[in-house]
Amino acid sequence: MGKNKKVMHSKKEEKQAKRVFLIVVIVLIILCLFLLIGSSFFA
Repeated sequence: MGKNKKVMHSKKEEKQAKRVFLIVVIVLIILCLFLLIGSSFFA
């Protein structure tokens, strides 16, 4: 019983970690786009 609960918990943590990773990647892409757009405007 206790072992099964631990497995479920790690699955939930893994899902949350993947979501956080996706958010970080998206934020980095948006920052890159802003830098590209900004540099083309100020160039």
